[in-house]
Amino acid sequence: MGKVRKQKRHLKFNYNKDRKKNWKKAKGMPVIKCKEIKNAWDEGKSLTQNLKEMGISADPNKTLKVPRSKAVKMGMMNVEMEAEITKTPIKNFVMQELEEKSKIPVAKKMSMSDEDAGFCVYLMDKYGEDYKAMSRDERNYYQETPKQIQRKINRFKSIPEMYRVYAEAKQGEALIKQKPGP
Repeated sequence: MGKVRKQKRHLKFNYNKDRKKNWKKAKGMPVIKCKEIKNAWDEGKSLTQNLKEMGISADPNKTLKVPRSKAVKMGMMNVEMEAEITKTPIKNFVMQELEEKSKIPVAKKMSMSDEDAGFCVYLMDKYGEDYKAMSRDERNYYQETPKQIQRKINRFKSIPEMYRVYAEAKQGEALIKQKPGP
């Protein structure tokens, strides 16, 4: 007895869709997020031509040729790598703007999940600086070692927004404890 074939549903051609137009639209030009490159982009030229005019490499493997290790070992090629620089780029200002932009220092944003911050606060309140005791705590679900916990707490302390809240709360508790009762 033969196999039962799967029957394919007969699909009708949709005359209302221009598939060639949709394909071209989907293929289209990429969205350029860098404003320096976007300002200098010429729609009539190809990607490689645009980048070449700006002095940017479209394919770094072709720009900086890395010698094959086999040829270097056999002594057939020199180890020195040289870039092929044909001529200065036409749109030189793009590279200069990109270089200036890259020199601006960016503040490193450190963050920690609320769950990890709460875990650090709990451990510091309960054990102070005893990392071995922290690693044996029942709330140490991930069985972190004393060194891992120490790194996590140091990271918590290095985030000023989070640690400031903890330090202020600690100072408030200390002031409440110091006040004499009536």
